[in-house]
Amino acid sequence: MKNFLIALLPLLLFTACTPKLPSYPEVSYNKEIQQDSKTKLLVKRFLEYWHYRTIGDMKKAWEYELPYQKYLSDFKRYKGMVGPSIGSKTELVKIEYPAADEAIITRKVHLGKDVLTKKDKWYYVKDNWYHKFYQTIFPPENEEEAQFQ
Repeated sequence: MKNFLIALLPLLLFTACTPKLPSYPEVSYNKEIQQDSKTKLLVKRFLEYWHYRTIGDMKKAWEYELPYQKYLSDFKRYKGMVGPSIGSKTELVKIEYPAADEAIITRKVHLGKDVLTKKDKWYYVKDNWYHKFYQTIFPPENEEEAQFQ
């Protein structure tokens, strides 16, 4: 019995440390994405962030933005620049890791019958993932830059 408990302990610890993914009708993710603990945390943060953006809870969405961005710009300005999500449904399609603490998420935004492909940058800071908000008044210079806006 003692050996059984010792063997079971790592599994219990891993399960307790792995975040449970929330379920929202307006935000989904590709279930085929590898689910190591760091990626699962990123998926969880993505789902929560876009849920809050879609329902218009900008105060909660603000908490998912990079800490330095919140330092440089206050919530009132952020709320005026970003607003709620433009689509009725957002779907996480793919995650790429150009660097250890950087992720680029490809997402689909459903606008009625139209579907747009957009991208988000997320950064891992102090044991959590944060969204990179693009705040520019200038139009995008190319197609790739437009995907991040």
